[in-house]
Amino acid sequence: EYFQCKGVLVSSSKALHRGKGFDHWIIEIISKRHNITAAQVVLRWGVQKGLIVVAKTSNFDRMVENRDILHFSLGQDEMAKLDSITTEKDVSDREMLEKERKT
Repeated sequence: EYFQCKGVLVSSSKALHRGKGFDHWIIEIISKRHNITAAQVVLRWGVQKGLIVVAKTSNFDRMVENRDILHFSLGQDEMAKLDSITTEKDVSDREMLEKERKT
């Protein structure tokens, strides 16, 4: 929200992080409710958050699937539930992994 208020676009590379977290119960419930994949839930969440979402795959079927996220929208309650998945510890752990990767 801070960046959006300042007019700065934020991109999300590795948005799907090789499917880690797709088995989270919140994502599973939402994907079943909309009859979509977990990847589509996460990608649509990013788009609705105003992020520039980049999903990388070499699988053609997944490329098509990943682009098919504009035929549905997530409700405010679903967005709030998805927002709650990432904790401060998750962000800190990811930052540490990136630092280790670069050394």
